[in-house]
Amino acid sequence: MNRILFITAFPPNKLTAGQNYSKELLSLLSEDYNVDLIFFSYPNHEIEVNSKVNVLKKVNVSTVSKIYSWIHFPFLHPFFLLRFRFRLLFFLIKNAKNYKFLYFDFSQVFIYSPFLTKSVKILMCHDVIYQKFKRNRFFYFNPFNSLLLFTERYILKSADLLLTFSKKDQLLLKDNYGLNSSTINFFISDKIKFIDYSTITLSFKFCFFGAWNRPENAKGLNWFVDHVLPHLKHELKFEIIGPGLDGALISKIKDNKNIKYLGFLEDPYVKIAESQALIAPIFQGAGVKVKVIESLAVGTPVLGTEVAFEGIDNFYEGSFLLCNEAKDFISVLNKLEPISIDTKRDIQKTFEKSYQENKIKDLLVSLTK
Repeated sequence: MNRILFITAFPPNKLTAGQNYSKELLSLLSEDYNVDLIFFSYPNHEIEVNSKVNVLKKVNVSTVSKIYSWIHFPFLHPFFLLRFRFRLLFFLIKNAKNYKFLYFDFSQVFIYSPFLTKSVKILMCHDVIYQKFKRNRFFYFNPFNSLLLFTERYILKSADLLLTFSKKDQLLLKDNYGLNSSTINFFISDKIKFIDYSTITLSFKFCFFGAWNRPENAKGLNWFVDHVLPHLKHELKFEIIGPGLDGALISKIKDNKNIKYLGFLEDPYVKIAESQALIAPIFQGAGVKVKVIESLAVGTPVLGTEVAFEGIDNFYEGSFLLCNEAKDFISVLNKLEPISIDTKRDIQKTFEKSYQENKIKDLLVSLTK
């Protein structure tokens, strides 16, 4: 059986969308390949992989290790260097020949790819990093911008296969760097597939869903609490689903009877199915927002910004409402009529017709032809 070395910037688990994708992909690949895994640590995150995956190395991440990594390559952008370790590079150079493919998961580990010139390398771009940074408020005053563009181009050019989650990112890679890539889909949880509206009781509640330790999620939610929530009808209720909410925001909402923090749920999809809509006030970041895809798969419409909907095909257009400013969210939410079970089923069916299974195995086969 052929071997794959899978190097990922975070522990594969189900706590965030990106990490859950890594977890599901490892499970899929281990059906046909012997998979060795190298992963980097992340605070309070444990690894969750099936028994077929051989965990080869765990690399610890600390502030000291990040600084140490950066000072060796000051001519490259620091974002791509914080997980660079010489010891790991030497291991890869020595052992790469033993693997059919080297799979690099998340841009933070792409730095190893240019050094491995005799290997078949697959780079999974969860985000186009240049776009992610470009949305920061002070981007145009940052002297490192040209360095960011140079570094990302330099690293991505080393790939034998570039992967993205959307045609939008595929176009960004082509326009910014002149590079071709292939698009693949997220995995849809079996828990979503088993949502049956004959067993769901709708509530007149709205939900937020995400990993709240991610700045783009936390900032959007904090903005909503400050600028939208005080101007809504008192009968509107909101639930926040997902781990990592900052203690300051928890304190801010604890006495507000209209919004409640539920934390991490083993099965968040029933809660999303019960909700009137998912709220996605996202103004930063890049890539496809998995929470939006999952909400549509469940059958729940989405109220969100342009950033929340980017990369999502327009045949879902009737299932989301665009709100870019506080006044948009306030107007839509205060006027929104209760959703029906039939409407939710229609959204479900639209998603089921359009969704295609992840084709990573076919792409791997094509690499060897």
